[in-house]
Amino acid sequence: MNRTIKWQFIFSFVSISFIIIGAFSIMTLSLMDNHFAKYVAERQESEIVEYTTSLERIYEENEGWPNTADFESIGLESLHNLIILKVYDNEKNLLWDPASSDELGNKQKMQDNASYMDKIMGEMEHDYVEKTVPLFNGEQKIGEALISYMGPTAYSEHDALFIADMKNNLIIVAIVALILSIFFAALVAKKISGPIVRVKDFTREIAKGDYTSLSPEKTDIKELDELISSVNALSVQLENQQDIRNQLSSDIAHEIRTPLTTLKGSLEAMIDGIWEITDDRLQSCYDEVNRITRLIGSIDKINEIESHQDSLNKTSFDLYALAENISSNFEALFVKKNIYYALNGDPLFITADKDKISQVITNLLSNAVKFTPPEGIITLKISNEKNQALLTIADTGEGIHPKEINRIFERFYMSDLSRNSFLGGQGIGLSIVKSIIKAHHGNITVKSDYGKGSTFTVILPVKR
Repeated sequence: MNRTIKWQFIFSFVSISFIIIGAFSIMTLSLMDNHFAKYVAERQESEIVEYTTSLERIYEENEGWPNTADFESIGLESLHNLIILKVYDNEKNLLWDPASSDELGNKQKMQDNASYMDKIMGEMEHDYVEKTVPLFNGEQKIGEALISYMGPTAYSEHDALFIADMKNNLIIVAIVALILSIFFAALVAKKISGPIVRVKDFTREIAKGDYTSLSPEKTDIKELDELISSVNALSVQLENQQDIRNQLSSDIAHEIRTPLTTLKGSLEAMIDGIWEITDDRLQSCYDEVNRITRLIGSIDKINEIESHQDSLNKTSFDLYALAENISSNFEALFVKKNIYYALNGDPLFITADKDKISQVITNLLSNAVKFTPPEGIITLKISNEKNQALLTIADTGEGIHPKEINRIFERFYMSDLSRNSFLGGQGIGLSIVKSIIKAHHGNITVKSDYGKGSTFTVILPVKR
């Protein structure tokens, strides 16, 4: 059965509190019983020592054992404390003992007291104990005392009530502590679960496509604030992606509609006899069909690269030599536009798909040539930094507007200056470049000074 985070927190907190309070209470009661029992036993032993010392003092004061009346004060006091005291001389002659009725009555009191203690403190161990204690005058033995009591520990009514009150108070404290723990657990759970519930509701609205909902307010809990910030960033990203998808649909429709409209108009004119069917007009229709074919092929190529990243045909090759070979294919264009081109760097072997990396370099160089005016400069540099291959292409072209620099890698995105870019001006070249770099677990960045030029940097792992 699933529980909400609020009830899960309350249940966990109360369970831990119950265990801690229960363990503390049990430990306290155990220690209290043990120490109090020890205290009562020591007190009882002290009383016995006090009685025997008083008997020895009587012998010393009277220079011998006195008559029976002198024992009564000590004997009656011991009876009051539920201790039966009998005194014998060295010849085992009985010097004093309580009257039979007093002894029987005292034993009954002991039994009654034991039963009463059981009611207050629970079942306890009770044994009738008799102990003989020798009596001395200096070093001379003068007799012995037979002491009888209920053991092993004799609690008085006051002792039993004290123990019972302590146990009751501990139970009350435990109950109050549990109630307080439930109360504070509920407060903390509400403080934690409240923002999470609001984040849940916020993400639910995002899942429905509503990106206009107000984001949850920040809290004073670091992790929750980070969660809220992440969800806000996700919402913004999804909204941007939605805008990109809408723009993408519009761009694809435009790119396909334009050649289709031209093709349809030309065919209708030839069918209606308005235009004469000539080789040039048929070639124009064929070119428009090719344009649509290239567009669809480019889309398929991007999807193939992104969906088959693990099927790259990786080999080891010299990136500098590859760039040198590709650069030679552009020499005619460099000469035609009077562009100064320089290739810098040293041989650098990497493990990658050579054909796809060739396409990356070709697309980036084509882009640079398109946007670099006559007598401009294009440089390509190969370098190795921290076991990563860096391929940098810089030009002195028109540059990229700051508002567009974050969108140039999107499919079909074209600025006004790039309508005639490579791949038929379809706005797919840089998107293909990014897909290939991503498939190689690399990265591509761009820096541009608008009106002065741009620098594209490709970062690839040397081996992977």
